[in-house]
Amino acid sequence: MDKERQTILFVDDELSILNSLRRLLQDEAWDLIFAESGEKGLELLNKQEVDIIISDVRMPGMDGITFLKQVKELYPHVVRIFLSGYADRSAIVQALSEGCAQQLVSKPWEDDELKGIIRDALLQAEELKQKGKGLQKIINSISTLRTMPQTYFEIKKCFSHINTVSIERLAEIIEQDTSISAELLRWANSALFGQMHKVDTVERALMVLGIDIIEGLVLSYSIIGPISSGSRSATGFDLKDFQTHSLSCGILAKMLAGRLPHMDDKEAERAFTAGLLHDMGKLVEEMCLADDFKKIMDTARLKNSLLIEAEYDVLETNHEEIGRHLAEWWSMPSFLVNAIRWHHEPHLCKTSQDIVAAVHVANVLVQKFELGSSGNFRIPEADPASLKYFDLTEEELPSIKESVMYYLS
Repeated sequence: MDKERQTILFVDDELSILNSLRRLLQDEAWDLIFAESGEKGLELLNKQEVDIIISDVRMPGMDGITFLKQVKELYPHVVRIFLSGYADRSAIVQALSEGCAQQLVSKPWEDDELKGIIRDALLQAEELKQKGKGLQKIINSISTLRTMPQTYFEIKKCFSHINTVSIERLAEIIEQDTSISAELLRWANSALFGQMHKVDTVERALMVLGIDIIEGLVLSYSIIGPISSGSRSATGFDLKDFQTHSLSCGILAKMLAGRLPHMDDKEAERAFTAGLLHDMGKLVEEMCLADDFKKIMDTARLKNSLLIEAEYDVLETNHEEIGRHLAEWWSMPSFLVNAIRWHHEPHLCKTSQDIVAAVHVANVLVQKFELGSSGNFRIPEADPASLKYFDLTEEELPSIKESVMYYLS
């Protein structure tokens, strides 16, 4: 029996665009349907199931942002993509942060790139179907997260044009947020990054830390900051201990990556960022599904188990899958997506393997070292191949723990 064909809905008020898409994709094994407005798109959705929607942003009457907001409310399982030819993306960035669409495609598009994006989106749609209602419920709850600070989106825009944006301009943007500036200066002066002289400006911090570290720290602060300042529910999840766990994991992942002779400094710094953010799916659970998360904590405590085991009992999904979808939603680099998704099962990851293995081992060891808390009531087992990969011995673990504690201080 042939696999069921997947359906794509294209919405654009320009017939020439719709005709170009029809010609480009006519030989692909997908069912294509077309609408000339958001209103007609909603009419089609009322009659026919679709897997992904690719919609223009600026249309007369109902614009693409309004259209996809309604789609998200009515059909949350459908993967949504913006198609835009305009340089000013502030409204689109805001819409992306609210989960109206998971991705943005620019006009004019590259044919092969567009086909690749569609294939990836269809795979995501198929995975959402297979995972069932548990993950769909979580993904649809992401809109309850507070809007990310504008600083983060401005930095993201600069990073996408890093060859033409000066470091002075990037520093000016970051300096508009005092709390984020202070966080970056703190890390730039950390012994972890080997600075002999005091870093006292954001511009210098940018040069010391590099793009990957900056983006990871800003993103981490943007997620944890609003949660820590809000009213807390009685979930039994200690955010301060969790933050210590995440920081320790990032520090140790960087140290482990640095042990590999083929890893350069940039890759080691990426391991730090990946370790810092590996458990962000737990924050989504704690913030968006407090009642369910309390059940997860209670179940793990009762069974003396890992949170990931209790998550399946309560949500039929886990923080790896939730975090992975959020990371893809926010267009985070692939090495972060992989570390977030596979840090419990590194052997299943086929790319970014060094970084994923470093995060996996770091995650286990910092729990053995009792540095912070990940919410688990049992220490997870380390993958033997990953332990061997970093040539770790039991004798050196105490000194490794001391080093992590030193960098934390």
